[in-house]
Amino acid sequence: MRRILLIAPSLLLLAACTGAPRISALQNPLYRAENHTSTITARATETRNGITSITINAVVGELTACGGLSPSLIPCRTGASSLGVICTFPSTKSEVSCSLPISVTPQRLITYSATATSAEGPTASTGSVTYAAGAPLTRHRVDKGMFRFTIPWETARPVIWRTDAPSSGTDRGDKIDLGFVPDPDMPNYRAFTDDLEAVALPLFYTDTNQFSLWTRSWKKLFNLWAGPDGADGYGCTRTFAAPASTVRAAFDGTAILHRAEFRDCASITPGGGAGTTQTTLSDAKWVLLHEAAHFLFGLGDEYVGGGSVSISNPRNVMTSQASCQSTSTTNSLPTAQCVQIGTSGTWRNDNGVSTTMEDRTWDSDFQTLSGKAMANKVADCINGACY
Repeated sequence: MRRILLIAPSLLLLAACTGAPRISALQNPLYRAENHTSTITARATETRNGITSITINAVVGELTACGGLSPSLIPCRTGASSLGVICTFPSTKSEVSCSLPISVTPQRLITYSATATSAEGPTASTGSVTYAAGAPLTRHRVDKGMFRFTIPWETARPVIWRTDAPSSGTDRGDKIDLGFVPDPDMPNYRAFTDDLEAVALPLFYTDTNQFSLWTRSWKKLFNLWAGPDGADGYGCTRTFAAPASTVRAAFDGTAILHRAEFRDCASITPGGGAGTTQTTLSDAKWVLLHEAAHFLFGLGDEYVGGGSVSISNPRNVMTSQASCQSTSTTNSLPTAQCVQIGTSGTWRNDNGVSTTMEDRTWDSDFQTLSGKAMANKVADCINGACY
């Protein structure tokens, strides 16, 4: 222990004197189920000494279903080949970017990562991301011994899959698998993928409002997936038919994206629930987060007239003042903040700050008990068991 304490200050001094790059990378578009050019762009900064290079490496192959007589819902890849690009810079201290365009055809499965190097030599790399591009798999060829036949089949289509080894056996226990499927009111599948990007991109990457801080901060806990047709939502009624009913078994929660106007709603069943989001709303990304908080985390509504039921850990909505006070004490929150939700007979801990489960505003966040529940979910994932 003493040796560690003696070494630590020198390590801190080294870190202070040596510029460490910061790098991020993302594909554009996130997912498109047709032939197109997919562009991977990496951005890096190092303000002390500058960036000298960015390298993007990609592996491209064909998306297939794993397995023998029983194909998998999570895809595999065959016929993989590598490509990449190196961009160089004159020790640039402002943000620099490097892009790798890939012309994609049906059933491409692409994995990429990026590395930035500073003028003094330190490097930083992104984690690997796998995504699908091009027309999806709609049938699977079984070729196992004497069994040779073709069956209708679709896999989950990765939009952001945080792995460098795509396979049905890839461990996803430390990730939250959020799936998106289209409602029948979507004009076509392209409209669905466009709307998926319009809500998911800001929620996990580009938004600057307070409400999305949690998802942007913890985006690496999430895998994002697209699924096929077959879902139908209207208010609090949701049905799933094949193939969506089959593929959603690969998700921890499913968001049905729709354009028609009806009240969005979600089940409170983390680890397999579902909800809806109207993508034509001006605050659709907020609605997606609120509904996902129901079906991914078990949080209950904290507003008057909402569904005041919770199964989160801890519960953010309780059936009595005593239960609220006990739960608040256990989670180091003031019991004086326990208030009834209207005249519903249900209670919440309220610190007066806008919360995502009560207030439909850009400056909302997960507060008090809902914030504790979200922190516990992060801990579950870090320990390898989100669900």
